[in-house]
Amino acid sequence: MNRCGEHAWNTQRENARGRPESEVRPRCPVVRVDDLPARLRRDTADLHASVESGTGLPDSIRTRSDYRALLQRMHAFHSAVETRLADPRWAGQWAGVGIDLTLHLRAHLLLDDLAALDTPTVAVAQLDDIESFPTALGYLYVVEGSSLGGRLIGPAIRSTIGAVPTSFFESAGRSHPSPWRSVQKALRAIDDDVCANEVVAGARAAFRAYERHVAVPQTAAVR
Repeated sequence: MNRCGEHAWNTQRENARGRPESEVRPRCPVVRVDDLPARLRRDTADLHASVESGTGLPDSIRTRSDYRALLQRMHAFHSAVETRLADPRWAGQWAGVGIDLTLHLRAHLLLDDLAALDTPTVAVAQLDDIESFPTALGYLYVVEGSSLGGRLIGPAIRSTIGAVPTSFFESAGRSHPSPWRSVQKALRAIDDDVCANEVVAGARAAFRAYERHVAVPQTAAVR
């Protein structure tokens, strides 16, 4: 088990045996780090801005064809990410930091929107850089954070191209903002610098992958 999340996972197991948390012996080095959510915002700000520029949402969606193509790219990306996040190697570590991964899955909403538009999916994106739990947590920070702005993007798209399904952008059926708050809580449970560095690296990798797979293709951007 990767040491990031190990302490929280072992604490949870020990507490399940009835021992108070104060008596549970830490299983990984405790090195106090800066507030990790704040550090993530700071250390990924450049890539966040690049993604916003590359996707150009909502202004880049001018037609229903634009919207269908966007949903296809997003489904390819989110499906790949969710598959990697659900890797059984770190199932216990999600529980250890208080994350119920099923509450963070949104690719099925993209599938619903595509079906409503009678639009097929495209090949799932290839992601080869999620090989540790801290990297996965960094990816979750990015994809869950993207749901916050999505609640504004959906109505803006409809105002431009008319009535279209926007269940993904509006997080239909999700208890917003509870999933985002659970990610913030999990990040603040990370108290080791090595783990925190890996989470930041994972978030930066996620932003780069998001731009690579979701940004508007250059041929479309220059119409």
